[in-house]
Amino acid sequence: LAEAAGGCCPGASRNKFAYNEAGQVRIRAGLPIYECNSRCRCGADCPNRVVQKGIRYDLCIFRTGNGRGWGVRTLERIRKNSFVMEYVGEIITSEEAERRGQVYDRQGATYLFDLDYVEDVYTVDAAHYGNISHFVNHS
Repeated sequence: LAEAAGGCCPGASRNKFAYNEAGQVRIRAGLPIYECNSRCRCGADCPNRVVQKGIRYDLCIFRTGNGRGWGVRTLERIRKNSFVMEYVGEIITSEEAERRGQVYDRQGATYLFDLDYVEDVYTVDAAHYGNISHFVNHS
């Protein structure tokens, strides 16, 4: 990683990579992760590009046996602190999330995830646009 650091731009992370060589998160939980991107001099093989490479595990959507709907399980062992998937959906304001949340509550399902790292201003709604993360049990 030290070799790659010269061509990368983890400056927002105080020059620390968020991941180790195996792609596992190595920074304290709750801190934002800044990955290299098109503005960097590094390439696609940079160790500071994990989330943007997408899902790397075999996952399976299944119907729960207890009548609670759908869920996701892995078909292989996932190492601790590894990236599994990103929560994908429509970014809406918190005000719109409150309105939709009332509708979703009446339907008995919700796919809202607050983006409250800095301020509670935006929410991700995966009800209509999303990926397999839509089926992850939130309990």
